[in-house]
Amino acid sequence: MKLNQLIDNESSRDIQSIMLDSREKQANSIFFCLEGLSHDAHGFVQQAIENGAVAIVHRHDDIYRDDAVVYHQVNDVMSTLHDVSNRFYDYPSQKLTMIGITGTNGKSTVMKTVRNILLRFGVNAGYIGTISVEYGDKVLAPSLTTPDIVELNAYLKDMVDSGVSDVCLEVSSQGLALRRVEGIEFDSASFTNLSHDHLDYHKTMEDYFAAKEILFDSLKKDAPFYINQDDPYGKRLLNKHAQRSVTYGLQGDADYRAKDIELYSDKTEFILVHKGIEYPVVTNFVAMFNVYNCLNVIAILHGQGYALESIIAQLVDIEHVDGRLTRIEEGQDFDVYVDFGHAPDSMEKVYQFVRSTLPKEGRLITVFGAAGARDHLKRPIMGKVSSQNCDWVILTEHDNRNEKVIDITQDIISGMPEDNYEFVPIRIDAITKALSMAKSGDAVVLIGKGEEKFIYREFGKEEWMGDDEAARKVLRRMK
Repeated sequence: MKLNQLIDNESSRDIQSIMLDSREKQANSIFFCLEGLSHDAHGFVQQAIENGAVAIVHRHDDIYRDDAVVYHQVNDVMSTLHDVSNRFYDYPSQKLTMIGITGTNGKSTVMKTVRNILLRFGVNAGYIGTISVEYGDKVLAPSLTTPDIVELNAYLKDMVDSGVSDVCLEVSSQGLALRRVEGIEFDSASFTNLSHDHLDYHKTMEDYFAAKEILFDSLKKDAPFYINQDDPYGKRLLNKHAQRSVTYGLQGDADYRAKDIELYSDKTEFILVHKGIEYPVVTNFVAMFNVYNCLNVIAILHGQGYALESIIAQLVDIEHVDGRLTRIEEGQDFDVYVDFGHAPDSMEKVYQFVRSTLPKEGRLITVFGAAGARDHLKRPIMGKVSSQNCDWVILTEHDNRNEKVIDITQDIISGMPEDNYEFVPIRIDAITKALSMAKSGDAVVLIGKGEEKFIYREFGKEEWMGDDEAARKVLRRMK
């Protein structure tokens, strides 16, 4: 594309790509001087030019100059990036049905399940989120839960070219705060819940909520909201956007309400009430939090025009979402679960569900750690809910990054009211210890990493088999 088709400039120079990272070689690219949390790209203009940038979009005057390069000064580099990215990729979000979701917990389960049901209905649907980027026969590893606008638009353009019609997109609070989806046109958005997480970045729950609210404030006028009205922050969204909101929950007069809920270890049953009509629901998803997730899925798809009876029929044997309360079965006489939850609230809900399935004498054993260089404040809270809800806690490594595992563990221990824990620093050793001490009627919960295939170290990502595969290997060896 010509430069003068992207920005208000006379140059007709060919632009082949959009550069955000000055370290990457991108011939004939346009470089954007974004001001981030730790780096200001204005200081890397020379490197960008050396790696192929032929045009620079900047805000500050004091930058490296090269007579062979086109310079374009603007007041807001990020807004210009969104405009240029949309033009460069030919506005892909406008050609797709964009289904967005935000909240602390449940985003992946809801979006993956909506996509899976759409596929069963014969719809060519894509997914972008924490777990992966998926469309057609492509399954790609995500760089972030919500990619930057250039990467995101590149995916969306390829989806359009591949015949995709609907996209289920997880929208993180950081992605919203950093304006990663500012140029995306959403056709609907959901809010799941809000609990303590990511406060290393947002600092306060009010700032965290304000970031989530950006999604709803920016939606086009006719886009519906699907809101968990049982969540206190959901209520706040509802009060502000009542006329456009569709509600789900267990309480009051929610548009999609669940009652008569029966929880089992391998399924969940409840009655869906919508507009005074009752519909029996049976799903292979388990735990109370998945009742909320199912309600959200039902509301979104029903809003898309699909019949309630057809949606409910798909929930009976819907595909399991990787690392979300996954049962590990290798013939052992105790339960083993792998879960991705790493916010204190989600951990507590998993523990409470697993406890409800145990016989009176059954013990609940958990293995977890906390991420390094991330929210320090939630570490003692994670310790507290684990100590209070479990009989034995094995603390281990998570994504320690540039922190020592023992220091992270001490932060966790500081919140534990009971002396019911031990520290096993290597994750595979901790999993082995938990499984080897479990007896008939017990349950082991491996929580925090889910099926992630890496551990973040100081030097970057290190390969990890995933808690699910680690558990299977240990159980097979025990047999």
